[in-house]
Amino acid sequence: MISNLQRAVEIDKLEAVIGTMDPALRRAAGTCSVEGIRSLRNAALDGQGRLYAARFRRLARMAKLMRLSQVASMAQRMGPLLSARLLPFFEPHYVGRVARRLSADFIAAATAEADPRVLRSLVAHIEPDQVAEAASLLITQEQYVHAGQLTDALDPQAIRAILDRVDDNVALLRTVIYMEQPDKLGNVIRLVDNARLNEIILAGAADRTVWPLMLWMIDQVGRDLKGRITNLMVVRDPEVLNELIRVADQQGLWGPILRAIDTVKTRHRPMLVHLEALRDEATLGHLVRAAYDEGLMANTLPLIDAMNGDLQAYVTRVGMKMGGTILETFVQTAIQEKRGDLILTLMGRLQDQELDELATLSVFTDSVVLGPLIRAAISSGQISTLMRFARVLSRRSQELFASLLALDHGALFERLLNRADNLREVDWKNLMSVLGRLKSPGQFAGLAEVVQWQSAKTYSTLKGYAENAGLALFGGARS
Repeated sequence: MISNLQRAVEIDKLEAVIGTMDPALRRAAGTCSVEGIRSLRNAALDGQGRLYAARFRRLARMAKLMRLSQVASMAQRMGPLLSARLLPFFEPHYVGRVARRLSADFIAAATAEADPRVLRSLVAHIEPDQVAEAASLLITQEQYVHAGQLTDALDPQAIRAILDRVDDNVALLRTVIYMEQPDKLGNVIRLVDNARLNEIILAGAADRTVWPLMLWMIDQVGRDLKGRITNLMVVRDPEVLNELIRVADQQGLWGPILRAIDTVKTRHRPMLVHLEALRDEATLGHLVRAAYDEGLMANTLPLIDAMNGDLQAYVTRVGMKMGGTILETFVQTAIQEKRGDLILTLMGRLQDQELDELATLSVFTDSVVLGPLIRAAISSGQISTLMRFARVLSRRSQELFASLLALDHGALFERLLNRADNLREVDWKNLMSVLGRLKSPGQFAGLAEVVQWQSAKTYSTLKGYAENAGLALFGGARS
């Protein structure tokens, strides 16, 4: 899961402060929350800052009496570690003036020893080329933690310079994951053109261990960039996408994929949903479970909508095995998203026994669900599917169904009859069976009024089926 990746990132940052932990201690740290590990790191940094703080303060006061060239020489003699400890005691603009007299190698080494919280206030006062060269050195030295902590403090000019200097796209991915403020990752990606972004994606495709980093990157950026990256990935070789799906499934990384789904262009969705990797029942089950656990059920709707009939039937049967709670959440979500038509489409893929099972869900005893479902059937022309489903609902649900048709003097009933040209005999029988659940004479009167205004054909059809069902829809002669 992404949370596990973030936890590992925070542990790496902690080790950059306190040194490498033994495996047992690292495993123990892995049971802590991301916020807990971050707090521990900040406490360690605060402790370092307090250690010998009085002496460093006096040394900083003394340094300010010296020429800048002398301060730079003193820093080099002291070394990167002590120089980094002195940084909090100087004004940012003063650090920038001294830094101009230091090499990129020295700045990189001092960066690796500095409190990243202090660095963010200093970087803006150092020459962009110097910072870019220092960050590039850290990346090539595989000091990704320190390079990443520096990255989100850089201005666009410095970031462009790093991109020009560093050819290793995997190294760039391993760097940005350590940014102190991942929400600023979008500022970095906006400086990357599609050609370079494609190179980064292809680099990820060649290295299985990088896929989680790619998914993390997608998860951190705004909708516009998420769409840009995701659509570039979707048009890759299908086998690359199959591998991505398998890695996401094995490592529990469905969240980022689901959050990116609705940014995929409509024309690209079929090639995504018909991947071989998604034909696996266990994989689909994990996807649905993740959607439920992370509150992302709405993000599955565009996927299902893009599937062909066979795959929709397959997915529906997988969903039926997931249990009532997940099914009810899916139905409620689809209704909230005004996709009752999609529910009906999936109902149409079910066998009779499966439809009977679906009809037992308590969600179908709620008018907030049944009302929109009826309206969706009328709007999308899926009345036959609706009637088939209504026939197997519980008595309580059928009573609710019939009362909804009778509301407002039969307004929904009238709309349904206006779309009844293609209804079959079984549909009429199912409709009459459900209407037979009405108990109020006033409700029957409203429906009878609607019937009086139907075409001769519809009137005649209704009369025949109603009389066979013993329904009082025709109390008087038609005028």
